[in-house]
Amino acid sequence: MKSRARLIPLGLLWTVCTALPVLGQRQAAPSPEVVKLDTRDGVKLTVTYYPSRDRGASKARQSTPVVILHDFKDTRATFASLAQQLQSPQEEKESAAADRVSFAVVTVDLRGHGESTKLLSPDGYDLVLDPAKLGKDGLLAMATLDLEAVRSFLVGKNDAGELNLNKLCLVGAGMGASVAVNWAANDWAAPPLAIGKQGQDVKALVLVSPRWSFQGLTIQEAMKLQPLTANAAWMLIYGSDDAKVKADARRIFKQLERFHPEKGPAGDQRARDLVAIGWSSSLQGGTLLAQFGQPISVEIVKFLTEHIAKKETPWLSRRGRLP
Repeated sequence: MKSRARLIPLGLLWTVCTALPVLGQRQAAPSPEVVKLDTRDGVKLTVTYYPSRDRGASKARQSTPVVILHDFKDTRATFASLAQQLQSPQEEKESAAADRVSFAVVTVDLRGHGESTKLLSPDGYDLVLDPAKLGKDGLLAMATLDLEAVRSFLVGKNDAGELNLNKLCLVGAGMGASVAVNWAANDWAAPPLAIGKQGQDVKALVLVSPRWSFQGLTIQEAMKLQPLTANAAWMLIYGSDDAKVKADARRIFKQLERFHPEKGPAGDQRARDLVAIGWSSSLQGGTLLAQFGQPISVEIVKFLTEHIAKKETPWLSRRGRLP
């Protein structure tokens, strides 16, 4: 991806991350809440909701929601540490607490994984979902029905004033990255309503070890949707020692590059909202995060803070709108 991809060497990245001063203190955050959601086809989803530390305050309406999606045969537990870091990011200055950013996070057990393995059949029987038998249709259902249920949950939290759905961010690893891109395309393809807002909520995607095609679930059509590719901020993270994953990351980057120039119209340098980090490892997805969790999490929090959370975005009630 050459220099324009902003590939960051592992050693240098870790040095920078560990050298960051710890200024100020983490604010107390509400305890995480385990929530059960029902999809339209009868799957019982389990998610964990990490409320914004600003919940209950008027400024919670600028809290950035982040949905985190795990890899194949993984669970939401992999992302507990990242969720907690997003929930209580360190402040740059203690005196700037009034201007601090805040996130509300949802980690999801996608169908067939973790605690989301029960399907209520039309005749009332509980069936057990096996992730190895989901196939392409099951993966597509993750990107439609599972994420539809999660968004409905966030609509309720938005209208309760706990977060701003108009700042929605998605983080996905491996399979979860494919699910995230396909659902984001559905979001940006939703036709506008005459009154109110429907779609165009996803403002950033962080893809860990993204694949062009995962077990038949391709991102090819999604990457052709210019409103999504041009208007969302993108971060790609992958183990660069795996030639196939690296090639897919390069391909995705090339699709996005022309929409995210390094310089503005006047030739001035800008904070680029397209970043690729090649990690010196053959590990991928959730395993990569588990092995190098802290420095990777620092980069994710920093990216979402700079490009989404710090921006004032209109808050809109969704009550009475399509979920």
